[in-house]
Amino acid sequence: MEKRKIIFLLFSLFSLLVMVACKNKPVGKDPNDDFEDPNPPAVNTITLNGYKGENYAFDDTISNENGSVSYEIFVRSFYDSDHDGIGDLNGVKKQLPYLKELGIKTIWLMPIMPSPSYHGYDVTDYYDIHPDYGTLADFEALTLEAEKNNIDIMIDIVFNHSSTKHDWFKQSYFDYKSQNVGPDSKADWYCWSENRRNGYYVYETDSTVFYEGRFDYTMPDFNTKNEAVRKEMVNILKYWANKGVKGFRFDAVKYYEYEQAPYNTEFLSYLRNEVVKDYPGTYFVGECWDNIDVINSYYKSSFDSFFKFNASIEGRGDEAIIGQAKGLNSSLKFGDAIERQEKIMKENNPNAYSSYFISNHDMDRASKSLEGENAKLAASLTYLLPGTPFMYYGEEICLKGVRKTSPNDSSDARRRLPMIWSEKDKTGECDFPEKNRPDLSTNDQVKVGAFDAMKTNYSVWNHYKKVIQIRNKYPFIKQSIFKNRTADLITNYNNILAYELSYNGQSIIIIHNFKRMNVEIDISKLGVSKIVDEVSVSKLTPELSGTKLKIGRISTVILQ
Repeated sequence: MEKRKIIFLLFSLFSLLVMVACKNKPVGKDPNDDFEDPNPPAVNTITLNGYKGENYAFDDTISNENGSVSYEIFVRSFYDSDHDGIGDLNGVKKQLPYLKELGIKTIWLMPIMPSPSYHGYDVTDYYDIHPDYGTLADFEALTLEAEKNNIDIMIDIVFNHSSTKHDWFKQSYFDYKSQNVGPDSKADWYCWSENRRNGYYVYETDSTVFYEGRFDYTMPDFNTKNEAVRKEMVNILKYWANKGVKGFRFDAVKYYEYEQAPYNTEFLSYLRNEVVKDYPGTYFVGECWDNIDVINSYYKSSFDSFFKFNASIEGRGDEAIIGQAKGLNSSLKFGDAIERQEKIMKENNPNAYSSYFISNHDMDRASKSLEGENAKLAASLTYLLPGTPFMYYGEEICLKGVRKTSPNDSSDARRRLPMIWSEKDKTGECDFPEKNRPDLSTNDQVKVGAFDAMKTNYSVWNHYKKVIQIRNKYPFIKQSIFKNRTADLITNYNNILAYELSYNGQSIIIIHNFKRMNVEIDISKLGVSKIVDEVSVSKLTPELSGTKLKIGRISTVILQ
């Protein structure tokens, strides 16, 4: 009997503690804090390629015409139109409606020129298309169809080096050995030496001649100081611009002259300035994988933009997007870091803009660090920053892919695995890893494809579409001045970020709530009067009453 009394008393005490805990629960805490609504209201319906689904409340009057989000595609892995297991240009063309539906403005195609490697970064012919991907006619058809869908085509340009199999390199060797210095000589097109040094390799079986190849012995470096080389590179760019290319992404811009920023910025400016004489409006983006100070120094060139690696998945500082999305960093420091970097960029080049991204083909997939709600938060933050943000294909469905799955594995191919379109319908899905590279198994890949995610309520895919649509509604975001307004919020909560984007008299204020709870904050210092857009993960619809803003957990509001 005594035992029963003790049990009863313990149970009563436990119940009392639970009641007290519930009574003292933080104000605004969502009772479904750790879960997304399993049955959110159906608010709109879209159809595409036979798929139909319910999504966020989208505005059908907003298109991608004025948008600026770019979508990076590894053609080999994207969509197979001819059933050979390899993605192709016609496959990209077939999925233009998909990209338009997502709100994409520009497609960045990783190398599409002939190359002996799967990745294409060692080119053998700068004036043609890799036969695995199609023909020049296929490319021209793609650019024409893309233009009809208000989508620009940007292509990868690899001017630091070519392939050792390029005819130019072979001719350069023979001219160098024979000391041919005639008007057609290519002896000086590459960097030769009779003394071996760091970064130099022996030419095939000739142990008396060495060439520079900083990336690999299969990738000999061009001598970009040679006037004929420079003119040839301008000709290449104009050739592709004439075929409808609107933008160029330049690979490895630090290495034209090994980590010599003053020379490299001059060379980049020369290329751009020569091309825009005949093709005004063509834009140029550079890959300068380094710290933010080095990246900002390259803005002294006339290039339009450079990738912000410091904010990507590789970033570890205050400006790291993933750390912010997970609520690990100070929102105030994040905003200050972005404002400072944007200011330096504009001082170096008033016409420049940033290129933020979460991950790309040289990094492990974002899904390694971000899933579910964290993936949504990272998207809201990245795609509502100024400039022209870049999305890696499959990011919108949390596609998987990491480099190392074993101690001896250094293959980037796992970071470029096939796009998944449907869980059941495998039409168009590339299967080249299983055919040619058994070590690149996709057994652990996501099963739910892009078309499946489109018809799933509040999926990551639909969140991406909603955020991009909001961005496309305010095209001035691209050139906006970023001002951190986090310190102007009156709140006891950390990880609430507020910033102003303004350009030519237009402005909006964006507030992100990275907390896992609903909050109420005083925004009297922001000088705004209404909510114009929102992206909510919680059930709470944001409310603005006077100067008090209620915003749901891990959600975003846009105010004017």
